[in-house]
Amino acid sequence: MVGGIGFSLAFSAATAGSILLFRMLNRTRVHGLRNIPSRHDNVLYCLNHNSILDNFAFEVAAYIPKLLFRPRYLPISLADRKNFFGDPDSRKFKDQVLRLLGRHFFRHLKAYPVDRRSGDLEQVDQWIELLKENIVIVFPEGTRTRTGEIGPGKPGVGKLIHDARPTVIPVHMTGTGEVLGVGMRIPDVFKTIEVFIGEPMDLQPLLARPLPQERKEQLAFYAEISDAVLDVIRDLNPASRKEFSASPRYPGRNRSI
Repeated sequence: MVGGIGFSLAFSAATAGSILLFRMLNRTRVHGLRNIPSRHDNVLYCLNHNSILDNFAFEVAAYIPKLLFRPRYLPISLADRKNFFGDPDSRKFKDQVLRLLGRHFFRHLKAYPVDRRSGDLEQVDQWIELLKENIVIVFPEGTRTRTGEIGPGKPGVGKLIHDARPTVIPVHMTGTGEVLGVGMRIPDVFKTIEVFIGEPMDLQPLLARPLPQERKEQLAFYAEISDAVLDVIRDLNPASRKEFSASPRYPGRNRSI
């Protein structure tokens, strides 16, 4: 997916648009850059989900300008098919446009379609293959918040963590819902986005437990793993933590971009 004129055009357009939206028309502050792993395989970023723009805002905060010089390190985003690739069974104009964008734009940006209708557990094996040599962004809640609160975890991400054993990095984001939340059609401006990147999680005590045999109990166990990640994400909220270490490149203060 990386390389060629298609990728270059899509990457350039997305980078310019993201910098304009998140750095010029809005303010983005990122905390915890030192927690980003130096490796680029089997790394799983788990984000709370406020906006369809969350993954773009995170990539700008965490990986620009690095991606300008090493675009191959662009993370893969597990993206809802309907929102990014269009409903394959719909003849609506919106879905026809999204199918074109998905094929010629989002695919080049390493967005991977997730079909929630088929159940996320059926797709986990594909996600594991993606993780082997890549960085992947997921949303343990599985859907955007409608209330501003972080919801319960879905079993799919829990199963992915259980089976792939990746380096899990929790990320708490605020402000993206004010820029383009559920129901909004046009992005708002002059808002403040904050990205809090936590330390790699130690989930070994939970993952060491034997996997239940009954499917219902398995689903509950996988959901418990997702919930454990979301609990840490909640704790990254600046309302819960009065202090958060800034990037070592900006000692003693936060980084604003």
